[in-house]
Amino acid sequence: MSVPESPAPRTSASAGPPAGMLALRFVTAGGQPFSLRQLAGTTFVLAHVERWGATPAEEAGLRAELRGLGAELVIVTPTEAIHFGPDDAPTRLLPSGPLPPAKGLKVQVIDAAQMARWSQSAESPEDPPARMVLDALRAAGEALRTRPPVNAGFSRRELLVTSLVSAFALALFDGCTTARPTPEPTAQALSGTPAPGMVDITLKINGASHPLRIEPRVTLLDALREQLGLTGSKKGCDMGQCGACTVLADGKRINACLALAVQYEGREITTIEGLAHGDELHPVQAAFLEHDAFQCGYCTPGQILSAVALLEEGHTGSDEEIREFMSGNLCRCGAYSNIVAAVRSCRRSG
Repeated sequence: MSVPESPAPRTSASAGPPAGMLALRFVTAGGQPFSLRQLAGTTFVLAHVERWGATPAEEAGLRAELRGLGAELVIVTPTEAIHFGPDDAPTRLLPSGPLPPAKGLKVQVIDAAQMARWSQSAESPEDPPARMVLDALRAAGEALRTRPPVNAGFSRRELLVTSLVSAFALALFDGCTTARPTPEPTAQALSGTPAPGMVDITLKINGASHPLRIEPRVTLLDALREQLGLTGSKKGCDMGQCGACTVLADGKRINACLALAVQYEGREITTIEGLAHGDELHPVQAAFLEHDAFQCGYCTPGQILSAVALLEEGHTGSDEEIREFMSGNLCRCGAYSNIVAAVRSCRRSG
């Protein structure tokens, strides 16, 4: 990207998804609701710019580049948004609430799992925004061709950096840089209209839907513990290092302390409270009891949920494989041999 007489653009392959932007809601000219979450499962490019103005030729160039990426494009300005499909004419979107201010240019490629694959920004751009976005799309295409997908596996360090960058982006987009005291209920709150900076979401936890009104920066772990009273998911390190907060999202294990609640609306979340059927324990829970696979018990909910996913993944070919794929869950009491025995017994019984 060429930015004359301005700082060099910053490029990153590990920036997290701009969750605050994903929570924004719009409406089309025809009155149809639209949010960036509707693009889940689709690769799309998100450009946050101070202003926008593109000629028909520039729009054609953008669509051609999008076809090459197999992606869609959403331009967000301080007053409106524009949605580009690879072939369709751009659709103007009016915000349902205030949009975050923009300074310079920020472009991110969000993959089908809503994780950022590529990011570039410029603080004081002098080129026309349309030209800069086109340059960014070309650079993104080259980056995506030469870099492995994020789903190829994050190291713990990369996952932590991703979370920190995501939190920074969230603070930038939503103005959540300072904590605010909880205000007294206002007429707006009593009328059911979300206060500025708050979003309404519905989380599906253990088969039940839970409507919540939260700040976009709230983690899934805090939503579970503080909003819904599901305290089985433990807060250990709060940095994605210990696995005590492990829950299942659509059957896949995640660290809830690193996940933003707004990212998981509509996903099937399973916590330790949802494993048993009445008085009948889940087979993994029963195995942990039978093999004394715990001592203090603080890490046990995360260990059990991780083991449930591990068995579904099929990583139980040997004790060494079980240890390797359970290594994200730490037991400070050192009950590892019994944990491995419990998982091994489930593999055999299954």
